Amino acid sequence: MPDYALIRPLCEALDIRIGELIEGDVQQPRGDEERLTDLLRRTQELERQNKILYGILLIVLGIAMQALSHSFYGSAVQDFLSGALMGISVGVMLIGLYVMFRR
Repeated sequence: MPDYALIRPLCEALDIRIGELIEGDVQQPRGDEERLTDLLRRTQELERQNKILYGILLIVLGIAMQALSHSFYGSAVQDFLSGALMGISVGVMLIGLYVMFRR
């Protein structure tokens, strides 16, 4: 979804109302424009919060995998599994950071 701050200048440049931009050429009363702008802003805020939540969940999953990797020790196969799980956990945490901080 485009940045809601760009919607109003776009409508002014095209000399149309926000409702006309979103719905096509359906004529809507003037009072609906403010509600549509507010709805777009809130939708964008919820999308941002979802990205942050997904990022946090990935980081927590990575930490749990890292804690689990310390339980494998002993034989060469167990050491390999521990190292692989440690590497995967670091990757998951990095993906979580990327998801949280990307625009």
